[in-house]
Amino acid sequence: MPPTSPTPRKPPRVLRRLERTAVRALTGFVNGIEWWQRDPTDVVNQSRYDVVAQRGLSSVRRYRPQVHDDDLRIGTELVHYEAPRQALPVLLIPPLMVQPWIYDLAPRRSLVRTLLRAGFDVYLLDFGAPGKDDERLTLDDYVADWVPAAIDAVLRTSGAPALGLVGYCMGGLFALMHTAAAQDARVAALVTIGAPVDAHKMSLLQFFVRHGHKEIEAISKRLGNVPGAVSATAFRLTSPLKAVTRYSDLFVNLWNDDYVAGFDGVTAWTSQFVDYPGDAFRQLLAEFMKDNKLKQGTMTFGGHTADLGRIRCPVLAFAGRTDQIVPPDAARELLAVIGSEDKTFREVTGGHMGVMAGRDAPNHVWAVAAQWLGERVALAGGAG
Repeated sequence: MPPTSPTPRKPPRVLRRLERTAVRALTGFVNGIEWWQRDPTDVVNQSRYDVVAQRGLSSVRRYRPQVHDDDLRIGTELVHYEAPRQALPVLLIPPLMVQPWIYDLAPRRSLVRTLLRAGFDVYLLDFGAPGKDDERLTLDDYVADWVPAAIDAVLRTSGAPALGLVGYCMGGLFALMHTAAAQDARVAALVTIGAPVDAHKMSLLQFFVRHGHKEIEAISKRLGNVPGAVSATAFRLTSPLKAVTRYSDLFVNLWNDDYVAGFDGVTAWTSQFVDYPGDAFRQLLAEFMKDNKLKQGTMTFGGHTADLGRIRCPVLAFAGRTDQIVPPDAARELLAVIGSEDKTFREVTGGHMGVMAGRDAPNHVWAVAAQWLGERVALAGGAG
């Protein structure tokens, strides 16, 4: 028998560790140079879409399935894009104040792409950027006009009889408010992420409202629209320590392309706040924050009462465990007041931004929501 060659030995563990460290250091150096030169907004809003409807400042996007994007995942599972195969489309509703591309922060930090990969026909309602002439916009314009108009556009474009709604923060409130006020049976399923229902349990914001409602209202009247810069500053002050440590965290993780892209996406988010229409802000402050009318079922939009007890469709609600703006108890109250029999509440890792776009969001929020929606779509009419 010919002599067998000896099995090559693996390098010692310490050498493998040194090699990995060297590779990370080199990658971090290259990524650091690229990061220093680019605009954070270069990574956001990369998914292709068509505008299928417009109404006032608002517009509706329909995202195109992407066929050659094999490096993306739903959670930890690698999946290829296909044409929509779910029976019902999904409409994403953003909050006021922030850009609608928070749902598409980076190629691998994108709720839009997660839903596309799950086979959904994905739409997004863009509320636009209010200017000085839009100070008189109220919550009624959003809830009783633009949201239902967007739903009409989605159903007209897709040919579907119903749809699912997904909303983060105030986008989730708009979904709940419309569905309750209009008693809209076309809403087959509803997902909220970090959306408060009991405003009196929003401890941090409630403190300012309780002790300074008149002063805040007076200042907002002088300002007209609430400038995006004011909202951005208030948002950052809720996590002052994170504002200090975020760049040191970036330095440690410069070798990680996904981390860097996610960092840029969040930076773009927090530096691109949109002005808040003055009348809508004051209505939210008085009726929702001060008087807690949504929980009580007494807010009205377009002459119709938004009683959450009238909602019958399946509802899934997420809350961030360390959310300082919408604590879990403020979001959990939805279970007590909503009329749906199929209702689920999930408390997950993250603060107010983290629950929507943090490191764990793709697995613990987006993938879970996509699976849950798919199951409810099947109950509502089966796959297309």
